[in-house]
Amino acid sequence: MNLANVDLNLLKVLDILLEERNVTKAGERLGRSQSGVSNALNRLRDLLDDPLLVRGNGGLDLTARSETLRQPVRDIIRSIESCLSVASTFEPANATGIFRIGAPDNLGLPIIPQLFERMAQNAPKMDLHVVTEGQEKLLETLIQGRIDLALDPAPARKASIRIQTILRGNFICLVKKNHPVLKMGKKFDIDAFLSFPHILVDSKGARRGLFDQKLAEHNLTRRVAVSVSNFAMVPQFLRCSDMIGVFTQRVCDVLREDFDLATLPVPFDMEFVDGKMAWPVRHDNDPKHKWFRQEIEHIAGNI
Repeated sequence: MNLANVDLNLLKVLDILLEERNVTKAGERLGRSQSGVSNALNRLRDLLDDPLLVRGNGGLDLTARSETLRQPVRDIIRSIESCLSVASTFEPANATGIFRIGAPDNLGLPIIPQLFERMAQNAPKMDLHVVTEGQEKLLETLIQGRIDLALDPAPARKASIRIQTILRGNFICLVKKNHPVLKMGKKFDIDAFLSFPHILVDSKGARRGLFDQKLAEHNLTRRVAVSVSNFAMVPQFLRCSDMIGVFTQRVCDVLREDFDLATLPVPFDMEFVDGKMAWPVRHDNDPKHKWFRQEIEHIAGNI
């Protein structure tokens, strides 16, 4: 194939199409009309002599040729973006576009609303896209290039990912304001703590979390009366019951203020919990990404 006949813009379209497997969604991400993306797809089919995307039961499926092209095309696009971004500048006040961030609720709740407030003030033309996922899925999404930065991802197994600790915190109890434990004083020990039902939040839908693992090390268990995958319903559950929630202090501070709840220490020795952010190494020197990382560091430093 003669490279002189290849329009690099088509590679960008191909990259997004192979990721989205949907012409309409690809058009939205590219800022093009559906017919424009369809025309580009037809040109790609002629150029590569392959249908690339074919109709399946759940939408469009990749052909065998598309599967082999998927990662190489993504690597080419990311490499070009990285090369061009090194020499670029970033002026927040005039910048446009979308910054994509992934985070589970335990870091998203205290950080992302403040990040948007700072963006509204300093980078008012930029938009924020937030993906709420568990640690393992979050890292996979980051590696695939579907997000720009991840908060609290799983440990990275690839050298292409940079991870930085941005804050540390401990677990505390979150309860309603008239909860019986608030009147116990020193009588609120581990036995009293375990005598109440608990609510657990786990993005993967598990019935056990990090705190349960620590209890198990001491041959202790708690009754998880309710388990949910995010914090949306937690305040309502706590306010209408005697359940106890055990979450990081940064999450409890947000929910306590917003929903008129109360906090108190966990009567159990627990080590501090780290909060981390991760990004692709290729974004190390990108001015835009550096600015966002600095904003997040600033917010975390004040929590």
